[in-house]
Amino acid sequence: MGHEQTNYKQGHSASTVSNHAIRTVDTDASFVLPHIKPTDRILDMGCGPGSITAGFTRYATQGSVVGVDLSEAVLDMARERAGSASTASISFVAADVLAGLPFPDDEFDIVFASQLFPHLQGDKTVRALREMRRVLKPGGVLATRDAAEIHWYPARLGLDRTMTRRMLRGIGSEGWPGGGLPAIVREAGFDVDADGSGPGVAGGKSRIGIGTTVHFGAEARTRFAEGFLGRLEEGDAYRKAWADAGITDSEVEESRAALTEWKATEDAWYLGIHTEILVWK
Repeated sequence: MGHEQTNYKQGHSASTVSNHAIRTVDTDASFVLPHIKPTDRILDMGCGPGSITAGFTRYATQGSVVGVDLSEAVLDMARERAGSASTASISFVAADVLAGLPFPDDEFDIVFASQLFPHLQGDKTVRALREMRRVLKPGGVLATRDAAEIHWYPARLGLDRTMTRRMLRGIGSEGWPGGGLPAIVREAGFDVDADGSGPGVAGGKSRIGIGTTVHFGAEARTRFAEGFLGRLEEGDAYRKAWADAGITDSEVEESRAALTEWKATEDAWYLGIHTEILVWK
């Protein structure tokens, strides 16, 4: 079955994958870790290179972890990363959530997604969430983490304009989805109200919170900036996505120059603010 179009246009070049592989269970999934039982079966949606997926095996030691992505190429990288070091069963499956996941109803104890929803627009977000809910067991937890704000400091360097706004243009979006996700999760059929009962840490069947991503210090700043500089080189799918969005070569070079200056600026840093949702079925 053919895939419906998402706005994932970044490709899987070495530069893009290296930026995605920075994400781990400790940096991007810590909010769900206290809720994992050793016997859990976990689904990681949009798993990319599997850096988070593989980490889940340290917690579901008697269970299993399944990573799903559209791209067989990036799943091959994930399989190589997982290797034989896992203490739990781990597997990777190419599938399209919009076309239907190849799993029965009520299959997983935890369904996790990190930065999936910036790449879905319109009704595709709620459709994806409904399909994720279908494969979640009653009493299981949906855990999502998606960008709500991205800022680069010092502000005088202007990267909120030359990078953040153009990153959004490149994926065909006017804003990051994190802030609007609680309403969409409700539309998908979840109870997001906290009524003082049930398993949610904040009461009821849900917990809405925030997490952050910070790149500070010369080493972290250099690694992060060089990843983006690579993605903005001629021939990279990420740069092509910018061009397809109407971002000119001169604007790309302006962004590259701003990144280079930011990388070299002492005490410059990056802040991503993410909406983290836990909701029980």
